[in-house]
Amino acid sequence: MDAIIDEFRAFNRSYTQVLGLLDRHILNSPFSLAEGRILFELHRAQPVTPKELGEMLQMDKGFVSRILTGFVRRKLLRKVRNPQDARSWVLQLTPSGEQAFLAINEASNGQIQRLLDPLGNEARRDMIHSMRKLSRQLNRFGEYPPKPQLDEIQIRTQLNPGDLINLIQLHGEVYREEYQYGTTFEAYVAQGIAEFYHQYDPKTNRIWIAEHLGHQVGYLALADRGTVAQLRFFVIDSNYRGIGLGKRMMELFMQFLKECNFTGAYLWTTHELPTAAALYRRFGFRLTEEKPSKAFDKPVIEHRYDLAH
Repeated sequence: MDAIIDEFRAFNRSYTQVLGLLDRHILNSPFSLAEGRILFELHRAQPVTPKELGEMLQMDKGFVSRILTGFVRRKLLRKVRNPQDARSWVLQLTPSGEQAFLAINEASNGQIQRLLDPLGNEARRDMIHSMRKLSRQLNRFGEYPPKPQLDEIQIRTQLNPGDLINLIQLHGEVYREEYQYGTTFEAYVAQGIAEFYHQYDPKTNRIWIAEHLGHQVGYLALADRGTVAQLRFFVIDSNYRGIGLGKRMMELFMQFLKECNFTGAYLWTTHELPTAAALYRRFGFRLTEEKPSKAFDKPVIEHRYDLAH
């Protein structure tokens, strides 16, 4: 743990230097760092009540109140009656306030662009992905990063070098963190992937790979089993659940199943995945077999689902 803490502090020191570079434009403007931040939140959230603004900023109320009073005096901000509650006021930037925000924002964007210019496109995508992941882990209830939208995610079916290794890795990470599966499970997935690839014919087999910002975040495969198909390797990164991605991938599976004229489909899962089981049932799969197993370094009940006719 001491090594982790040391690494965390080293990152903080490095990132603080980056923040110092980004904040220099504020120091060269008529606004303090706090004033610049408040201008940004006012622009983003207006019209907003003073109470709502305080909750967003998590700053001392008296300090914020003095800054807002100064903005009003400088004709950057106005208070108007709340259309939803005439007893309260909401805050809005004046045209001068909007101009002040735009000047600060443009300078900030230019500084960030200069920091990013030396990086290639892949390095930029990696950096943004890492920033989002770090923010989710340390600030699970905050506003950043925003929940990804389904239309931001690309789903491809072309297998590229590295895809199968990434699939195995995501399975291992998800099932270790969420269900405490051991390396036996990861080896099981690797063995299944090898078997899938050796009999892979894109005419009757398919893999769907979901990507966001250049990173693979979900997988699903259809394996040809003669007259029927097997649904395999369905996994989605926890940060990309609840946005309809699983449903979309199942729709693609069902569409290809129909195109190939399979007479049915089946899958194996365990009792520990009720959310996935509910999704399978929505698409017509029904539980047909249960059996105890210790195949994944822990006792589980394996479930077989078959597509109902």
